[in-house]
Amino acid sequence: MYIQEYAKLINGKEYGYPQFTKEENATARENGFVIVYGCSDDLMEFRGAIDDEGGCFDGGKVYFNHDEVYQGYNKEKYPYWINAVWCGGEKDANGQEITWTYQTEIPHETFMIYEDGEPYCRGIVFKIDDVR
Repeated sequence: MYIQEYAKLINGKEYGYPQFTKEENATARENGFVIVYGCSDDLMEFRGAIDDEGGCFDGGKVYFNHDEVYQGYNKEKYPYWINAVWCGGEKDANGQEITWTYQTEIPHETFMIYEDGEPYCRGIVFKIDDVR
C-alpha cells in the first residue's frame, strides 16, 4: 500500500478512543507507517510501526527513534522530532481553525480528525524507513 492511499483511508475520522481500528493499526505496522495525531490537550500519539505517546501540553517537540518516543532530549539516541502546534491558527479547507497540527522535516502525508464535525487534528503519516 502506498502512504498516500493509507492517509486517504484514515482521513475524516471522528475523534474517539481507540482512534483507529485494529485493522488500520495492523495495516500501518505491516507497511512500516507511523500515524501521529493529537489526543486530549497534552498528548502526541504514535501508532503503527511505533506504538507510543509523548507529552506536549500546549505544543512542543517530541523526540523519538525508530522504536520509541523519548520524554526529553537525547540527540544521539532519539535524533528525530515532530513539533506539535496547539491552536496555532492553521485552518482546514473550510476556513475553520485546527486544534492540533504538526511540523517536521520527515516526508509525510496528512489526514484530518474531527470532533463533533469541527476540525480537531491534522495528523501525519510517515514511513519509518524515512527516519532510519
